[in-house]
Amino acid sequence: MEILDYFKAIGRRFWVLVLVPLIAGLVPLAYYVLRPTQYAATATIVPTALVGGVRTNQYRGSDADKFFVNNVTGALRTNRLVDQVASETGVRAPQVRGGLKVGQVGTSAFVHVTYTTTKKKQAVPVVTAAAADALHFLFQSQYDVAKGEVDAAQKQVDQADDGLHAISVQTGGRTPQDAYAALSRGLPGLQATAARAKDTTGAAQINQQVAAAQTQLASIAKLEGQYLSLVDVRRRAVNLRKVAEQHEHDASLQLAAAGPQSSLVVGKVHRSFPYTDVLTTAGGGAAGGLFVAVGYLFGREVWDGLRRSGPRRRSEGAPATA
Repeated sequence: MEILDYFKAIGRRFWVLVLVPLIAGLVPLAYYVLRPTQYAATATIVPTALVGGVRTNQYRGSDADKFFVNNVTGALRTNRLVDQVASETGVRAPQVRGGLKVGQVGTSAFVHVTYTTTKKKQAVPVVTAAAADALHFLFQSQYDVAKGEVDAAQKQVDQADDGLHAISVQTGGRTPQDAYAALSRGLPGLQATAARAKDTTGAAQINQQVAAAQTQLASIAKLEGQYLSLVDVRRRAVNLRKVAEQHEHDASLQLAAAGPQSSLVVGKVHRSFPYTDVLTTAGGGAAGGLFVAVGYLFGREVWDGLRRSGPRRRSEGAPATA
């Protein structure tokens, strides 16, 4: 009864409680109803060959599904990807960014990419380009890293080969070990010949040859250390290249599996009306309007009370006259 008595007390102001929330809720509803028709298309990313599974997959482990969805979402928000989609489809970048929406399908690794627009013909091309470019962006980067590792290892192999070739030129096309062995085998014979020579001049010439051979042996001995070091560098570089080539192979398979023909399912264009957004916005507006209406009525009651109490106090405080 107290509520009814209150409604009777406020009289005609009761309609404030009805009209203000009603208008506040109808305004956003009218916006959604009267705005141009919206069209939407959805591309579903099917990552069956991309997430989990074999050890070589980029996304694996207990959080692989969530990690993949977060990466797709992050990729679609980058200026680089938005600009790329805009360039491919001819749609302005702000429109692409404003119309794209990404959502995870339940708790799976499947991802819905939706594009909403007022131009029906743009929906499918934009959503297809966005989803395909996001996948390519994620897995192309892994392939580029693996290919860079292969190139770096190959560069080390080439540098080692160049060094070995330079040493081979100095040793007559043989390894320093073979060249040292061949030269050292002839040295005792020269020394013996010099010792047996009766001609002083001839012995001096032979000794010069011996000294030159000894100098050459010392030089070859230094080259042998460089040669062994380069052989070790080349061996390790070749092993690194084999590992990197395997990574490149795995990354290329992942990149191929991320192609639109095997990982995307694009739906048809349909009219889009955001019922959830409408109910949320209209309900929020009505609630806000009700709050404003109650506040207005409360303020008016307080103000009217103050106005009524003012004359009464003045009449009570006036002195009596004869």
